Amino acid sequence: MSEESDYLRTSPSVTSLSENELPPPAEPPGYVCSLTEDLVTKAREELQEKPEWRLRDVQALRDMVQKECPNLSTSLDDAFLLRFLRARKFDYDRALQLLVSYQSCRRSWPEVFNNLKPSALKDVLASGFLTVLPHTDPRGENNKQIFPPWV
Repeated sequence: MSEESDYLRTSPSVTSLSENELPPPAEPPGYVCSLTEDLVTKAREELQEKPEWRLRDVQALRDMVQKECPNLSTSLDDAFLLRFLRARKFDYDRALQLLVSYQSCRRSWPEVFNNLKPSALKDVLASGFLTVLPHTDPRGENNKQIFPPWV
């Protein structure tokens, strides 16, 4: 009983931390696959993504980023890095190149990546340069018209 009461008196709590001390940040949640069985099969066939190797591949890319680009300020969470691996069919080197290019673009054009609002594109949309295509394919995608309507 006395050991337990000593522990309660001496254990730190969030309320006992000084103003300059913060509790350690919470670990980001690990990746949880939300793909349907059909998409898992498609990813296996088209991207060579194997569910049993997915987290190993993400960790390999994370290690490459930390080793080869230690000053690259980017998210290193599983879901974020997995996007780059999928975009480059799990080729680590090409995924790293894409990630570096992405971060370079973010730094070069902050006005595009930070707080872009549809109202900023009002003139572009009104000009008719971008348009919704009139027909959809069997998958429901608008890709029947290749050129803008004035061509």
